[in-house]
Amino acid sequence: MRDVYMYIVEKSVAWEFDSPEYGRLARKVVDMLYERKEDLSDDRIAILLNISTAETRRILQYLMRLGLVGVRKKTTEDYRIEYTWYVDDEIIRQAISSRARVAREKISMLIRSLTEGAYYICPNCFTMYTLDEAVNRGGLCPICGAQLEYVESVEGINKLTKTFEKLEKL
Repeated sequence: MRDVYMYIVEKSVAWEFDSPEYGRLARKVVDMLYERKEDLSDDRIAILLNISTAETRRILQYLMRLGLVGVRKKTTEDYRIEYTWYVDDEIIRQAISSRARVAREKISMLIRSLTEGAYYICPNCFTMYTLDEAVNRGGLCPICGAQLEYVESVEGINKLTKTFEKLEKL
């Protein structure tokens, strides 16, 4: 489960910041937080990983919005507010289960739509079209010009149902 979580962290950050390097950096931050099993401030994380505090904060705040790291608010002796970050097994479990729930909802909607009508798909770009859209476009994909292929609904529904069932076990 941890490997899946780390993959989600890396790909989410890389996608958001359009930088595979940021994704790898986020993976290092989260891995360190999990391994140390303690709350750390963003300054401390930056020092331990030898990266800038601004980058660390940017990554951590984004991961917090996604629910991929935990944060605790503390007031210091001089009445400053300090945030500390953590990752534990519960954070990992919640992150994976929330993404599985979203995937199940999307798969459920796709299964419903496949049972209600005929669909065509482009074999090159995998864009799906309804029967009306395929007829209006002359059976050709408007993106790449390839001949659209009929989607065998029963086969597609069976594959989606199996995937849905796997996700329910998470």
